[in-house]
Amino acid sequence: MTKSANQVTDSPSESARAEEHSAKGMIAWFARNSVAANLLMLFIVVAGVFTANTIRKQMFPQVESNWLTIQAAYPGAAPQEVEDGITRKVEEELQSIQGLERVITYSSRGAFTAYIKVDQDYEPDEVLDDVKRRVDVINSLPDGMERPLLERIRYRQEVAYISLYGDLSLPQLRELGSQIHDELLDIPEVHIAEFYGGLDYEISVEVSKDKLREYNLRFTDIANAIRNHSANRSAGQIRAEQGYISLRVENQAYHGFEFESLPILTRQDGTQVLLSDIAEVHDGFEEGIQYSRFNGKNSVTFFVGATRSQSITDISKRLQDYVEQRQARLPDGVSLDIWVDLTYYLEGRLDMMLENMQYGAVLVFLILALFLRIKLAFWVMLGLPISFLGALFILPMEWVDVTINVTSLFGFILVLGIVVDDAIVIGESAHAEIEAKGQSLESVIRGAQRVAMPATFGVLTTVAAFMPMVLSDGPESAFSQSIGFVVIFCLLFSLIESKLILPAHLASMRPVKDASSGPRSWLIRTRSHVDAALKYVVSRNYLPLLAKAITYRYGVLTIFISILVISGALYYNGMIRFVGTPKIPHDFPSIEVEMQAMSSESATLGVTQVIQQTIRDVDQALATEFGAGMVADIQVDLRSRVRSSVMVKLIDPEQRPIDTFELAKRWREALPDLPGVKRMKINDNLFGSERDDGDLRFQFKGRDEDALEQVVSELREKLRSMKGVGEINDSRKDLTHELRLVLKPVADSLGLTLADVATQVGYGFYGLEAQRVLRRGEEIKVMVRYPESQRNGVGLVDDILIRTVAGAEVPLSEVAEVLWVPSEEQIRREDGTRNVSIWASVNSQDVEPQVLMKQLKDEFIPELLSRYPGVTSEAAGRIKREMDSQETQLRNFVLSLLAIYALLAIPLRSYAQPLMIMSVIPFGIVGAMLGHILLGMDMSSLSMFGVIAAAGVVVNDSLVMVDFVNRARAEGIPLVESVIQSGARRFRAIILTSLTTFIGLIPIILETSLQAQIVIPMAVSLAFGVLFATVITLLLVPVLYVIGADLGRFVRWPQTGAKPAEN
Repeated sequence: MTKSANQVTDSPSESARAEEHSAKGMIAWFARNSVAANLLMLFIVVAGVFTANTIRKQMFPQVESNWLTIQAAYPGAAPQEVEDGITRKVEEELQSIQGLERVITYSSRGAFTAYIKVDQDYEPDEVLDDVKRRVDVINSLPDGMERPLLERIRYRQEVAYISLYGDLSLPQLRELGSQIHDELLDIPEVHIAEFYGGLDYEISVEVSKDKLREYNLRFTDIANAIRNHSANRSAGQIRAEQGYISLRVENQAYHGFEFESLPILTRQDGTQVLLSDIAEVHDGFEEGIQYSRFNGKNSVTFFVGATRSQSITDISKRLQDYVEQRQARLPDGVSLDIWVDLTYYLEGRLDMMLENMQYGAVLVFLILALFLRIKLAFWVMLGLPISFLGALFILPMEWVDVTINVTSLFGFILVLGIVVDDAIVIGESAHAEIEAKGQSLESVIRGAQRVAMPATFGVLTTVAAFMPMVLSDGPESAFSQSIGFVVIFCLLFSLIESKLILPAHLASMRPVKDASSGPRSWLIRTRSHVDAALKYVVSRNYLPLLAKAITYRYGVLTIFISILVISGALYYNGMIRFVGTPKIPHDFPSIEVEMQAMSSESATLGVTQVIQQTIRDVDQALATEFGAGMVADIQVDLRSRVRSSVMVKLIDPEQRPIDTFELAKRWREALPDLPGVKRMKINDNLFGSERDDGDLRFQFKGRDEDALEQVVSELREKLRSMKGVGEINDSRKDLTHELRLVLKPVADSLGLTLADVATQVGYGFYGLEAQRVLRRGEEIKVMVRYPESQRNGVGLVDDILIRTVAGAEVPLSEVAEVLWVPSEEQIRREDGTRNVSIWASVNSQDVEPQVLMKQLKDEFIPELLSRYPGVTSEAAGRIKREMDSQETQLRNFVLSLLAIYALLAIPLRSYAQPLMIMSVIPFGIVGAMLGHILLGMDMSSLSMFGVIAAAGVVVNDSLVMVDFVNRARAEGIPLVESVIQSGARRFRAIILTSLTTFIGLIPIILETSLQAQIVIPMAVSLAFGVLFATVITLLLVPVLYVIGADLGRFVRWPQTGAKPAEN
């Protein structure tokens, strides 16, 4: 093997030649040419400021979805009919398409829906084209099914929700809302605006049985007459001398009164029977209860979104201007209010970052001013805005395409504590050289060049640690890429600033004058006292401790290894909890309710009103207890016959007496038993799971439906008995009842088929769609049916008259038997088979989520399934995704370590010394764990970002120290003396980088605002990781260096007879 491979400490050094050529190189050139340095700085600042004013601001990164949807309406069809007629045929056609990861289908009453997840190795748009071609060739789809709509779920940013509410009826608000919707779309900045006005418009033509009998009409006769007389048609062209003249017939009816004047039939005497003669025409809304209330008043809602190329802050400002102007033109008692503005989170976090950056920068400046010169501290701190502005200049470029969003701000906050470390190392080295040899350009150049190589590679190791985040792929990779790009570019620009700009500024400083009096004399005296105290600590405390540590180096190594073992034991025994994604209190908590399938709209409304009143009662109790409530606004919506939601806007975080989680807990305790409720979900977490996909979720597949039912029942009971588990729901059959027609033998003799009977019954009760008209941009159905009084009740079915082929009418009860049977409301299938899912929420304050998931997945579920052969299970949910994500993070962490090793081995020219330096990384993790314990916090996935950053800082410090030892040994200084001397020379720089990182993050750690909660775990990991690892760098790295020399001597001892290192 080569000498460098076997020898730990005798790495070749070029220090002598480096000193000889110290006046050469890029650092020296820029130091001598201050104009070039200042122009470079000016370019970065100007470019960054310009970009900062134009860069897009969005709530979240631009995520590209890999989900496709297929939707098709099949009016009047039962779920089983949809499954047999549509679902199975579509699934069979999709089986041969490559690139499909999951296919989930829902067969509901009157509708088919499919969700298709595309494998990340395939292009979703190309797969969508394949799916369209396969669905189009299915020629056995049932008659009456509308054309399927296939699309890719596209990215869109939420900007705001606007409520129009007041003392008007819902139809009046709907009409006014349509005007406002049109005006919103006329705003140049608004490209996406949706209007939720409750029930859809509908024109209902209601014909009684008596009128049908009197005029000998069928529903199809009336529908055909409407189609024939309400139309705009082209009648061709006439050839004339003037040229071709078009012929058109325009008689399309758009409103109810226009339909009333349509002729339905003509008598023999030539008189016409109009639609108004035989029917009542209602121009209104489809049947159902309209209920939408904002703070107790009728309301309609608008959603405004943004495309990928838009900035949500620009849209929000324009909306605020529009709402203020439009309010002045509204009727008395009517208001227009932007009650949910998503830029609140973004701007709040941006303000928090800037505020804490200012506080942190001031604290860091004071620390540097105490240890170094004020001007030097100023020039070092200048690296912070330069690095940030440089990164802002690069981020919008097409090959990066990162916006200012909640996630990218995490990156800026994370790098806040480490971005000036490189400048501190350069500045401290130059300061030390100036102290030794006086203020001069050459002193600055020598100081900067002495640490340039290790400092450069130290920054590159941190870049390498974040590189896997940039290289990640998949639909959600935009989140990690946003953080990775921000950190990497900030660090790279800090490298440029510290090597090319900072030396020129340091060289411009004038020598320190003896100022025993004057305005700054107190500061100089204070700095002298601090400097003396530092030297005292080094000479009287640190160096003796380091000498003893080297003397008893193997005992010291054992102590540090024991610390790692104990920390690991604390983690595995649950003393240090890991909760994946931490729960962040929501500003807009909500309660979603789903009723049993047989529930009526009035029952759903009654439950919703009870929930609304409970929220108000709890808020009144808070006002009595604390002097102030928490609820600012309440929006209540009845979404369908069995679904409703209550959404609450809370007051400003600083004024809240309790947090959102405690409020949600009080809601749960105050809510009474609600009859008919199938599922209820309280959304109090900003990062809450989606519907039907809770914190933990298990999906079971099998052909034996009874076995599936029993498995879910047993698991549900198990979850109920487990601490910290709540809101348990499942997707088992939600049975309702339906009337099933069975023909009697007499029907055949009358020439009636099942289709004839079902069609006539369906037309009378559900209705026959005669036409669709477009009015004010909305498609409105024209339905022909019985009046409500003749179809609103099960008992009325037997009274229906069925017309035979001969034209006679017979009661339905004579030709068919009407059976009352149970029926499924919805059939869910995945990958071609039926399945059942169960999901629940987990309170991380009561139980460690991942431990709970592992216990269920590895212990209870296998034992459960062993008793039900043929049933298989699959874990899912938020916790499972986090566990899978951690496996990916671990893989990326290993790749980062390999890259860091390579970047350390190159400048050190050693295979062993990088391992010695990297040994400090685990202690950074230990420091992060201790920080979370001291502050009573759980570790989370966000904490790991801080751990990665801390690893970069401590590796940087260790690399500089090892490089100093190598230089000293190359100059002929004995091993132990080289180690101790390097420790003394690097003590101030290491203490400064650690203190500035820790102090700079203190304002964020102490921040109490809602916006800061998500970044505090990162700040704690970085601050305490660096603080603890500082001790490791100052003690363990020198000890390991000497132990490495011992090992090297031991390996060579048989050939050389070399003794171990002297103490």
